[in-house]
Amino acid sequence: MNAVSKLEQFIFEAKAWKLLLVLGLLTLFKTGIWYIPIMHASLAIAQNPFVNPFAADPNAHYVFWSWLGPYLAWLVGATGKLSFFLFHLVFSFAFTLLFVKIAFDNLPQELARKSVILFSVLPVSATAYFWVCYDSITLFLIMLALAFPQRLLIASIVGVLVGMQHFEQGFFGAGGLLFALLLSQRQGYFLRYSWKFALALLIGIIVGKLVLVGIFRHYEVQVNSGRMHWLRDHLGFLFNLFIYHVHGIFWSVLGLGWAVALRFTDWGRKSIPFFLTLAGLCLLLPISGDQTRVLAIVSFPLITAYWLLNQDFLGKVGRHETAWLFIIWAMMPWSWVWDGEPKWSAFPYDVAFVLHHLFGWFEIPADPSRWPF
Repeated sequence: MNAVSKLEQFIFEAKAWKLLLVLGLLTLFKTGIWYIPIMHASLAIAQNPFVNPFAADPNAHYVFWSWLGPYLAWLVGATGKLSFFLFHLVFSFAFTLLFVKIAFDNLPQELARKSVILFSVLPVSATAYFWVCYDSITLFLIMLALAFPQRLLIASIVGVLVGMQHFEQGFFGAGGLLFALLLSQRQGYFLRYSWKFALALLIGIIVGKLVLVGIFRHYEVQVNSGRMHWLRDHLGFLFNLFIYHVHGIFWSVLGLGWAVALRFTDWGRKSIPFFLTLAGLCLLLPISGDQTRVLAIVSFPLITAYWLLNQDFLGKVGRHETAWLFIIWAMMPWSWVWDGEPKWSAFPYDVAFVLHHLFGWFEIPADPSRWPF
């Protein structure tokens, strides 16, 4: 029995917890755990969520629009550096665990294992660990909505929370899913999620944004348009980043997931709604600074519906293909682009950080927020 066959046997016949443990340890090694370099800004909001601490810096107001997370941290008293980080890390773990639970609860055993491997291969699965931040909460909320495809009220309520956490990511993610599902329905191709679900989620997200505007007005918080204001001041810079780093940026959007996309083309016309929507979402790349992060998150509802929880697709992905995908992913370095530049695993920095505090080994900067990047 060759190595690939042995791995295939492990993937599909070992106890589920053993497979998940291996995937988790590999992800930790390949990606590491760190926090977004602007976490101090979110922390400043959590210390008083009813006053804009960036009043003197209009280009920082966009951070304040991701308000729900700091507000929740303020409610539970997680307003110190460590507690604020751990608060968000809990949501990162919750996002992963919720996806795994949904996969194993709603798919046959073999398909669930394929699903979690495809999930692990995609950059979105580790983005919430590489940059522990407000994305941790956003991804958990999106996954929570996706957990109830038949409950439109739940989708709307969770959508409100997404709109209060990160309106733009939620809007494009839900809007893209709605567009694709409408096209698929016209083709007579029905998935686990209906266009009514996507519409309910989208409406909730818009309502969440309006609720946030109302809260800011009630407490007389002075805040500009946020990301739109920042974008106007940085549009030329972002476009140059995209033009000069276009190859790495596009690869990082899905990473090895592009091989899965190639496999999905076997669906012929049925795959057109997916690829049209993905192409449309990629139009965000020239106006994004955190290219991998943005596209990984906004494309996640689309990919979940068409790949990760689509029994039709998963059933046609072979066991041998899955094993090879696992091997190639395990061997490849972490692929993630920020400001057009490829980054690398934060794991060696995690080790150095721990050894420094335990034994005084290694030197670390006074402000380590950007150290691995």
